[in-house]
Amino acid sequence: MPEITNADVIKTWGNASYEAAVNHGDEGDFARQYLLNPALFALLGEVKGKRILDAGCGQGYLCRLLARKGAIVTGVEPAEAWYRYAQEQEQAHQLGITYFQEDLSRLQNLDNTFDYVVANMVLMDIPDYEAAIHNCIASLKPTGGFIFSITHPCFEESASEWVQKGYVAVREYFQEFALPSTYGYQFHRSLSSYLNLVIQEGCILKKIVEPRLDPSLAQQNKLHERNIHVPQYLLVHTIKQ
Repeated sequence: MPEITNADVIKTWGNASYEAAVNHGDEGDFARQYLLNPALFALLGEVKGKRILDAGCGQGYLCRLLARKGAIVTGVEPAEAWYRYAQEQEQAHQLGITYFQEDLSRLQNLDNTFDYVVANMVLMDIPDYEAAIHNCIASLKPTGGFIFSITHPCFEESASEWVQKGYVAVREYFQEFALPSTYGYQFHRSLSSYLNLVIQEGCILKKIVEPRLDPSLAQQNKLHERNIHVPQYLLVHTIKQ
């Protein structure tokens, strides 16, 4: 397979329909509502008055949730349909969110700006993830928090496989590779690739969360039943030194 660049991925995401951004919802999809959002807000704590960068904000749902809690929010999103929807929502609701249409791996002029940077289900979609992580951490004030969520690299098999088999198979964990996803690609990397990189960039680990689904909620979405038994997502909270 030829090398996949950030520009390739951004173009693919940019080709998604405007309706895809609309259908993502005001609180995100099922996984975001019941697994990722609760964990993110627990890690963030009180956000009122905090400057927060939503790095790879998509259609801006998390930006809006944070702004409604009193945070001063900036969102960065490179893909056209998603960025346009976020901008339109800001014009409609006037929450004070600033949006930039930019590649995270080329982000500039935001050094030492934010109390928190959140990269929510973004890094595993970016070919040049090292530069993206570097820029996210550079954007933090000293002692600021970098929180990222990714598909758990130890248990990446699709939810539909769990429905069929009742277990997750792990193959070629140490090899880096790309898999086609709904709009672009998902890049498998080992957990140590992410953790060692944020440490090298000057952060210390504060907390790691593997969110577990409440069994009562699995009835609403059978595809997420595996999250009762095996984590599909991983959240990492680090502090810039």
